[in-house]
Amino acid sequence: YFPVNICFPSNLIPGAILLDVILLLSGSYTLTAVVGGMAWGLIFYPGNWPIIAPLYVPVEYNGMMFTLADLQGYHYVRTGTPEYIRMVEKGTLRT
Repeated sequence: YFPVNICFPSNLIPGAILLDVILLLSGSYTLTAVVGGMAWGLIFYPGNWPIIAPLYVPVEYNGMMFTLADLQGYHYVRTGTPEYIRMVEKGTLRT
């Protein structure tokens, strides 16, 4: 729920190639959906780590130690009234 720059489109390409290879080798959409979907998730998850790693470098800000990711979340202002944000965080919105 922080800015979109935490996920990069370049991470989709290795998973897409893997899905295509599984479909090419098996010829079955069902097998591709089951095995390829699992493989895509396993490839996508660690693929973000080298890109996100610099965000976890410690920095000093106003005399406190933060990671860059925490500092980014600290400066990312959520729009909305505070009461609404509290209700969303608490999970008690009425419909």
